Amino acid sequence: MSGLLRAVDRILDGATLALLTALLLVVGAQIFARYVLNHSLFWSEELARYLFIYLVFLGAAIVLRREGHIQVSFFVEKLPPGPRRGVAVLGDILLLAFVGIVFWQSIRLAGMVWTVPTAALLIPWTFVYLGILLGMAAMVLVMLGALWRHVTGHTDGGRAW
Repeated sequence: MSGLLRAVDRILDGATLALLTALLLVVGAQIFARYVLNHSLFWSEELARYLFIYLVFLGAAIVLRREGHIQVSFFVEKLPPGPRRGVAVLGDILLLAFVGIVFWQSIRLAGMVWTVPTAALLIPWTFVYLGILLGMAAMVLVMLGALWRHVTGHTDGGRAW
C-alpha cells in the first residue's frame, strides 16, 4: 500500500504544479490580450475557473496528506497515548465517511450533467465535476493511509506513507 500512496503523492504534486502553471498562463494571456491587444479571450475566465476547481480539490488532498488542515488538538494532546490514538482513529473514520459520501455524490452529479455543455468552452459539465471526483478519490487514499498509520502505530517519519 505504501508504494501506491507514494505514487499518488507524486501524481498529486505534479498535477497541482501543472494546473497552477496552466492557470497562470491562462490568466496571463487574458491580461495581455485585454490590456495590450484590446481584445478579450471569451474562454479564458471559464477555463481559469475550472482549472481552479481542480487545483482546490487536488490541493486539499495534499494538505490532508501533510496534515496541514486546521485542527483543535489542545484537549487531544492532554490524553494518554491509548485514548489519543483512539481519537485519531475515530477522526479518520469520520473524515473518511464524509469524503466517501462526497465522492459518491460527485459520481452521481457527474453522471447527471454528461450532456450539458459549459457556456464558453462547450465541454460537458462532467469534466468540471471530475475535479471534485479526483480530489475526493485522492483524499480517500490519503485517509486510508492515515487510518492505517493510526491503527497500526506506524509513523514513517510522521507521514501516512
